[in-house]
Amino acid sequence: MRREVLYSVTSKIINDIKECELLDFLNTLFDNFRQSGKEKSELKLPLIIFQKYMIATHDYDNDHKEVCEIIGIGDLLDASYWENIYEIESLESLHGTLQTLKFALNQLPKILQLVKQDYVDEIKTHEGNIPEELKGKSLLTVLIVEDEGQFSSPLRLTSALGAITDLYSVVATIENENESDLIVLACDSGSDKSFDFLGLAKVMEEVKEIIIAIWDRRVFHRQRHVSESISLIAESLPILEKIDQLLESGAIAREQAELLKRKTISGATQFIEAGATIPEFEAASSHNPKELMKPEPKLLVSSWSGNPSNERNLEKSSDKPKPIKDNDHAGELSNEESQLLELLLKKSKKDNKPKRKTVKKKST
Repeated sequence: MRREVLYSVTSKIINDIKECELLDFLNTLFDNFRQSGKEKSELKLPLIIFQKYMIATHDYDNDHKEVCEIIGIGDLLDASYWENIYEIESLESLHGTLQTLKFALNQLPKILQLVKQDYVDEIKTHEGNIPEELKGKSLLTVLIVEDEGQFSSPLRLTSALGAITDLYSVVATIENENESDLIVLACDSGSDKSFDFLGLAKVMEEVKEIIIAIWDRRVFHRQRHVSESISLIAESLPILEKIDQLLESGAIAREQAELLKRKTISGATQFIEAGATIPEFEAASSHNPKELMKPEPKLLVSSWSGNPSNERNLEKSSDKPKPIKDNDHAGELSNEESQLLELLLKKSKKDNKPKRKTVKKKST
């Protein structure tokens, strides 16, 4: 789980506990359990707390549930826990839950400050102390999604970084801005990896538009494999038309226009090949970016099973060239070429056939 996700998920969990007054409710319930002579009918008010908490947590995803389990309050998300909460037998577990909630409310906010990324939240929310040199800039988050048991090769990461660099350079040149203003503000990793780029606001917004245009075309060509649609996507981006218009108006020279086009196609191609995504994809379409933007297999590394012999066998098998059969790629040859190939193979076998040595008989 990335630090950014951990911070936002844990913050919401803590806020929900506070808003629903869960700690006060459980404290009251625990005190009533310890006092004799209290009727259970006097404890029906907590059902309102249960309702508020269930509404607050109904949209918890797997990350929220995982954090709740790790903290030790996963039972509070289960309705069966609340069904038995009035039983005196649950007094011991209730005491443990109370201690966990007190720790979560008092200590977790302090721990979160230790993992919080510098300036990322402040720039996203436009609140807090932001250094003067970072003001007036916009943030672009690029995600490198990884399936369980798979990891990204260095080539995949450099492709994603190179894609944003190329696209930012193109837009900055068109807008007559400095392309060296692009910086990597933060990096994060966990179940996925992410890079937070910071650049001039108007340039970064146009870069986002290019990337969303890439996504729109990927959705349109979703029936094709990603490798088959790369050229179709990269060569149909609106930014290329804009470059042509600048060329026709005389705003840029032909050589510069060709350079910008090549850099745009290169950036788009690298972005698609790397299987990179941005959070805005989910809002732009109902399709799953993780499925449609799967990276090239060569950019992924499978997890190692831990057996040294497996690694040695993998190295040996990858070093050995695979034998080529006579009929490999036959479907790509014409009839004449196939016949010629068969004749050549027969001739080669005949020439390589060992000749028998003839032994002359001695005359008696």
